[in-house]
Amino acid sequence: SEGMLTGEEIKAFLKKTASQFDVRDMQLCITGGEPLLRKDFFDIMAYAKNLGYGWGMTSNGTLIDREKAALLKKTGMKTISVSIDGLRETNDWFRQKEGGYDAAVKGIENLVNEGGFAHIQVTTVVHRRNIGELDELYGILKKMNIDSWRVINMEPIGRARLYPELLLTDDDY
Repeated sequence: SEGMLTGEEIKAFLKKTASQFDVRDMQLCITGGEPLLRKDFFDIMAYAKNLGYGWGMTSNGTLIDREKAALLKKTGMKTISVSIDGLRETNDWFRQKEGGYDAAVKGIENLVNEGGFAHIQVTTVVHRRNIGELDELYGILKKMNIDSWRVINMEPIGRARLYPELLLTDDDY
């Protein structure tokens, strides 16, 4: 896409950084958009692993089938945070992706079944539309064998600025 670094530019940066620092003491934090949409993602992350980097990522989880879960482990991913922002209907509305909830849950199951990751986390952005679903969502996540649940409030930045009515009130907090 326009404005994105090429795979070779990223590899050159990783190599230069590895020549100047002990990258075994670093952790790359890969975010997006959705990192797994990048066609050369696994090639870049295998290169980073071979240079000694550890890495983790944030993902919507919807693209993590069994094959990708295995590739994530093989290319050195240690940690992952998968976004689930409410129960099925609310998550799919918030993420603007029909079937997103079910696909994210399946992605988490694929990661758990693959095993070998240091930490699998679910992150939930809390807003006015999902705040009443947290207890039920907790019950679901508790059964999924994840390592942690990160609950954060919606900040009025990015796309969230378009929905000020979703921001939590003082009483919500």
